[in-house]
Amino acid sequence: MLALPVWSQRAPRDNWIDFGNSHSSKYLQIAAAKMGPNALPVPRMDYAFIGNESTIETGAHYHQMTGDTSINSFLNIQWVIAPERAKVEIWGQPSETFRMSNEVRDFRQVSFDDTGWITEAGDLWISTYIQVFKEQKFLPDVVINYTTKTTTGSNRHARYTDANLNYFYFALGKSFHFQERWIDEIRLAGLLGFYVWQTNKVEMAQDEGPVFSAGIQLRKKQYSFFTEVGGYTGYDAYNYLNRIYGEGTILGYNDPLVMRFRLERMGERLGFSTEYQFGFRDYAYQTFRLNVQYRFPSKKR
Repeated sequence: MLALPVWSQRAPRDNWIDFGNSHSSKYLQIAAAKMGPNALPVPRMDYAFIGNESTIETGAHYHQMTGDTSINSFLNIQWVIAPERAKVEIWGQPSETFRMSNEVRDFRQVSFDDTGWITEAGDLWISTYIQVFKEQKFLPDVVINYTTKTTTGSNRHARYTDANLNYFYFALGKSFHFQERWIDEIRLAGLLGFYVWQTNKVEMAQDEGPVFSAGIQLRKKQYSFFTEVGGYTGYDAYNYLNRIYGEGTILGYNDPLVMRFRLERMGERLGFSTEYQFGFRDYAYQTFRLNVQYRFPSKKR
């Protein structure tokens, strides 16, 4: 019989693993499956496309797994520095409201019991995109990305890492256009890079590994449908504790793999999108996103 999550205060903490610092966060494992849904996200696909319009986007995202429910606000500002060549993106979660059962808190070794619904600020991210090659007849678009984040989000309830994170990748995208068909454009894209984040492990302060994604866009007039799969693989920085607690005691929990489905409608200035995401590995949430986007008029050249 499936046990229901318990939302009340729980028994004293026993047999917790100390990951090696003097703060209460020493019990946290900084890994995707041990944190909140926005702590160590799989990068979004950019389809190797930099347009000529700056945008502002806002929305609400809902995340749910057994014993953990949250909803966060979302804000994204993209400033095109050089049309179709370079842009800067500032984005993040201004707020996240969540509640975790004490079973989830035990699993994540959170030092604070459930006290009901909690609202906290999220992280602020900064991304830079540079187009290094424009699509030709037989060659794809190529874009490089570098992303870093601040530590505005707290790790008090294991929602955010409160530590540095960086990733970079190369993205490729190629479009195929059709006339007088049921679809106007098919765009294939992929990215490959490296993902690095700081842990609380004393002997090795960071975890890292390759990041990868692939996606397809189907467009008909103002409507686009996207299907994407992606993730990253850490090298298990916490494995050294196996020598202390016994082989197999410490699992990595750092190899998230997710799939996303998104539907967009983009008008001349205003656009809407809805997205569903779920995890195959090390991401237990189902995520639903609803966003609204406004495009600023292009500068005349």
